[in-house]
Amino acid sequence: MRKGSCTAAAVFTAACMLLCGCRGKNVPDTYRVYSDGTYIEVDNSYSPSTKKSGSENADFYVPEGMTTYYYRDTLDESEKELYDKLLKDLGTLKESVPLEVGSDVYSKLLYMIRFEQLSYTQVANWECEYNIDIRNFEIKFTYRFSADEVSSMNIAAEKAAKEIISQLTPEMDDYEKLKYFHDYLVKNCGTSTADPYSDTIYGALVRKEARCEGYAKAFSYLCNLAGIENMIVTGYTGVAHMWNMVKLGGNWYHVDVTWDNPDDKLHDEYPDIILYQYFMVTDSVIENNHAISVFPAEPPKANGKTENYFVREGTDVDNEDEFLFVSENAIMSAVSRGEQSAMIKFETNDLFISITTDMMDPINRLFDPIASQIKSVYGKDIKLSWTDYYGQYRILTYIIEYEDE
Repeated sequence: MRKGSCTAAAVFTAACMLLCGCRGKNVPDTYRVYSDGTYIEVDNSYSPSTKKSGSENADFYVPEGMTTYYYRDTLDESEKELYDKLLKDLGTLKESVPLEVGSDVYSKLLYMIRFEQLSYTQVANWECEYNIDIRNFEIKFTYRFSADEVSSMNIAAEKAAKEIISQLTPEMDDYEKLKYFHDYLVKNCGTSTADPYSDTIYGALVRKEARCEGYAKAFSYLCNLAGIENMIVTGYTGVAHMWNMVKLGGNWYHVDVTWDNPDDKLHDEYPDIILYQYFMVTDSVIENNHAISVFPAEPPKANGKTENYFVREGTDVDNEDEFLFVSENAIMSAVSRGEQSAMIKFETNDLFISITTDMMDPINRLFDPIASQIKSVYGKDIKLSWTDYYGQYRILTYIIEYEDE
């Protein structure tokens, strides 16, 4: 085997580091595991034997719902066998395995496991070396967490996720469940590249700090628990990036929770705002500023529009005559749900420019009647304003301030 076949391993390690670049402890201290100066705290209501029994492939506890399948189904039978073997090797924290195929295949499989096995947070990196004793190359793994640490993280994440799921109601359809997960993460999880757990579900749901990988894995886990088909997809937005795709009504949609979390400037000005530019969107929308990767396998096409946020909420504007009506309905609907913002989207750039240039005085004058109507219907005193933060995407955002809160 040529030594050059190990090049993909270095690419994989470098890519992992790139993904780390994209953009709490309030639980009982009955169980702690220390790692790198930080500690994991969980409610230790599970027995030690339970922590080891979550998966036949792992020495740590694997909660139900922490596996998402899409990429594995694209493999041929021999690759699936290797995937499953590698899954067990990593689950038992094996330090080295013989290199049975080209390292490019291992790179693909390791990526798949990283995206689909949401509980597998223990791998730091891997590389291939020539072992003179076996006269062949082998893959050597290094791990950042022990099996006990991974168990503790998974137990805590499972508890947090089940608390979120418990807030769903029988009346909610899948779109409403997805919106609830999206909004929960935006409101409750900050962005961090420094926290050592920010690429994990534990980081997003327990420590409440995450980067794109933590957001994507937490969202995928919640979708799994709700029975909604989904997958994690990667690409580039100036740096390597990770987000989600979900399947509703036979169509796939993109959801990027990280990019719907307002940046520091907007958050400082409007701390309670939630954005929906990247909630349930098509390939054409996401590709405005995301390059979709086809590695480790090409993701499905996303062309559906019926479950898009603006279509579903009735906040898309096709002509000038609809503008005031759609604006009023969007604001009223947002207030009925206790939300702090409402977004509307225009069909064309010309319509957006025309409205924002010629009709902002009329909408500003409409704010007082809307506020009066909301006071009458909901008994709430509000103050309305607007921002064109997403103006380049034909989106106008109304800011709702509740003066009695």
